[in-house]
Amino acid sequence: MLDSYYLQELDEEEKAMHDFDKDWKLSGIQRIYYNSLVEELGSYGSEDGKFIWPTSVTVTSDGDLAIKDSGNQKIQILSPDGQHKQAFTYGSDTSNCLGDVVCTEQGLLLVSNGYKGIKVFSKEGEMIHLLKSSKADWKHSYGMAILNSHSIAVTDWTDGGKVHIVGVDWRMNAVVKTNVVEGLHRPEHIAVTKDKELLVTEGQLFGQHTGCCLKIIDNEHTIKKTIGPKYGNHFNFINPSGVCVDIDSNFLVADKGKNNIIMFNPDSSLVALVVTQDLEGPCGITVTKNGLLVVTDCYHHSVKMYKYKQEIAL
Repeated sequence: MLDSYYLQELDEEEKAMHDFDKDWKLSGIQRIYYNSLVEELGSYGSEDGKFIWPTSVTVTSDGDLAIKDSGNQKIQILSPDGQHKQAFTYGSDTSNCLGDVVCTEQGLLLVSNGYKGIKVFSKEGEMIHLLKSSKADWKHSYGMAILNSHSIAVTDWTDGGKVHIVGVDWRMNAVVKTNVVEGLHRPEHIAVTKDKELLVTEGQLFGQHTGCCLKIIDNEHTIKKTIGPKYGNHFNFINPSGVCVDIDSNFLVADKGKNNIIMFNPDSSLVALVVTQDLEGPCGITVTKNGLLVVTDCYHHSVKMYKYKQEIAL
């Protein structure tokens, strides 16, 4: 099913991860396009359309790409075909290793930067509010996910790690309620499934904590499943980072330790590698409206777009 050039270096189990399985049809997958790079956007630099340390990416309400460049401390907006449209700074009061950008249903861009507040920008790049509250005391904010029109989830490294479920009144730009999920250790990126479950990555940890895993949090705010550090007989996460969910409810995870992207079907019983080449430090990932996988490739200072499903039209 896959190009033999890419498979010749793989062992038997890794080959099996790419072989078409009839059960993938349940997830809308007809064929895995392994290492199918469509386009690379940007290069090293501080000019428009260039990046120093791209760490997060999201799709805006207009279908554009919003990329958080932690090296230049700004958000860049690119069209779906990679044309630069605009850029704006989110401020210098930042922790370079932390932070995310997401877009609300109303088209607002939310930017976390490792501190307590979340900055709210219009799609034109004007900062309109700093979202913070004593009810949502995220001291070391990292990843974010939009749960619905009035709530978001924020990962936080405070006290080892937790996830805040934050209710927001966007008319008043105010936090109205919070819930906290404990039991995590330095959670990084976060995504939400169609069933409103949360997917949270934990990176490379040392000491008494394991990390190197993906945790699934159910609607009752309970950690119901942990994937990793090992999955399968010969595979394991080293430093999982970005996570996203596609239109068919498959979820994808970037591993910046192994420089690859792994795809799981909705119940995680099937797994496939979709990118294993040309990445160095993949961090944030998302899927565009036309079904391309977008990856911020930190140490190549670029953003890469991959085709991974047969029915995607370019």
